[in-house]
Amino acid sequence: MGLGLLVPFGCADPEPEKAIFVVRETVATDNTQYGAQASSTSDSTSTTVDAPTQQEDETSPSTTEQATTTATTVAPQRIWTLLAGGDVLLDRTEPEGIDPFTKVQPNLASADVAIVNLEMAITERGEPYEKEFVFRAPGSAALTLAGAGIDVVSLANNHVFDFGREGLEDTISVLDEVGILRPGAGLNNAEAYAPRILTLDNEVRVAFVSATAVVPGGFASGADRPGVADAKWATPRVLAAVRAAAAGNDVVVVSLHWGVEREPCPNEEQRTLAQQLIEAGADLILGHHPHVLQPIETFDRSVIAYSLGNFAWHPRYGITGDTGVLEVVFDGSRIEGYRFHPHVLNYIGGASPIASGDRYDRITDIVEGRCEQYAPEPTPTTEPSTGSEGVTTVPTASTD
Repeated sequence: MGLGLLVPFGCADPEPEKAIFVVRETVATDNTQYGAQASSTSDSTSTTVDAPTQQEDETSPSTTEQATTTATTVAPQRIWTLLAGGDVLLDRTEPEGIDPFTKVQPNLASADVAIVNLEMAITERGEPYEKEFVFRAPGSAALTLAGAGIDVVSLANNHVFDFGREGLEDTISVLDEVGILRPGAGLNNAEAYAPRILTLDNEVRVAFVSATAVVPGGFASGADRPGVADAKWATPRVLAAVRAAAAGNDVVVVSLHWGVEREPCPNEEQRTLAQQLIEAGADLILGHHPHVLQPIETFDRSVIAYSLGNFAWHPRYGITGDTGVLEVVFDGSRIEGYRFHPHVLNYIGGASPIASGDRYDRITDIVEGRCEQYAPEPTPTTEPSTGSEGVTTVPTASTD
């Protein structure tokens, strides 16, 4: 697979660079690309013309104009696109009035659906949770998200509850005000695990389920307790939510917070859970939390993006600053193909597209599955030694 190319299912070679845009522009007249069903003229357009006989044509030339009747019906547009980005943190840019999404290509607003992971609370209330990093941004951050064209944010992560119940309540309230769906957290279990439904203009129903396998103590929701949907200790409930979503909707998108930070390769726990989610009915799995990119894989017409990296974050210039936009093309309820657009974080922590260079090559390698060579070096260790008095000592490992 070459990045920037559409990777279609059931085709030997990727389509040319412009193909994904051609299908969106020409679908009204040519719906045969990427496995879409070709519609005959009688299916999509019905035209009847009461043509005059030869005698009528000779005796009354105006009859043709009076007798011509055309009736046209247009089939619903079935081709649609989803754009997905990784972790979003606006704690520095928002107070300074900076929009970190201005360089993103394709523009998120150009898609039928755009989704990211919201790695913070949107609040100015609440007490900070007792952990090393806590993140929040003021209420205007919701307007920045909506203005960028983002339709859905996952709240299932290890930071949305950083400022407790008040912080979560504010986050939910302000997202609802700007019309952004927010699966993955709520004021109780029922709300946290509930699929959120978006009905597109073409009448396709898309369900979003979000959960996190990274669950700080006290973050998980309960019957009457606010928090996040738990994919670590309550996996059966997450799978049940996916099955329920699949039963009543056309497409199921699952957002998962999982994996190990700075590890570019998915682990077995991720792969196992991905398999379970697909068996339950997931069509697209979008991963977050490692803060680096991980491979994109396919299975039985489902797409798994194990990690989409940092999408709007504090400035990063190494592997944690490698990111991108995943573009998925659907024909109704079926995924027809996907394409990944490489980006890197710029000096404000916003994503900017790149098309060449060492970082582009690294992104290509990782997304296409050649991730092992970029794994971090193991922490140096020293074998325990026995001192002169028979006491075993373990030197402290050095850290960077």
